[in-house]
Amino acid sequence: MKLLIVDDHPVVLNGTKALLDHHEHWTIEAETNPLFAIDRLRRETYDCCLLDVNMQPINGIQLAAEVREFSPDTRLILYTGYELEDYYDLLITSKVDGLLSKTATKEQIIHSISAVLRGDILVPAQFLNFISRKIANTKTDDGYTLPEKERRILQLVAQGFTNKAIASELGVSQRTVENYLTKIFTYLQVESRTEAVNKAKDSGLLD
Repeated sequence: MKLLIVDDHPVVLNGTKALLDHHEHWTIEAETNPLFAIDRLRRETYDCCLLDVNMQPINGIQLAAEVREFSPDTRLILYTGYELEDYYDLLITSKVDGLLSKTATKEQIIHSISAVLRGDILVPAQFLNFISRKIANTKTDDGYTLPEKERRILQLVAQGFTNKAIASELGVSQRTVENYLTKIFTYLQVESRTEAVNKAKDSGLLD
């Protein structure tokens, strides 16, 4: 099996590659630039891709969507240091084939990738709670809700603030803002700031 790891943090990328390099049935390759990864995936066939969520100039979710278009048989796993629950919707809508935490052990990583390669999905037990809440919300509320922090960030986006300006306004890092925006895009099922603002307005999330 041929796997590609895409992560714009070289230390994390090399560490992950080192964990998997000695698996006797896998050939592991690595890429730090998601745009270069697209070129590689167009030229070569990979059985599975492990994609960091927060990357520049496009994030792992956007990369997964593009790869799905021209290589639908490639298995896609999002690899993140944040809460997996934020990305469960991507599993339900089949936009990715698996989720992995960067805090997972070597054994957990290998088991999860092996499952995805077989066409299965390994998820935490809390995934069932997520499904139960989603069913309950569908029965009682067809609208969207956002936590106050995400709603505030969307308001600033709507006002034309850049990520750097939002970070300064809220007293957080720019990386934190990017992570919140990724969560917002995932929840609203959009792929850009403009789409997010428009959908939020249409859904009554923004005044």
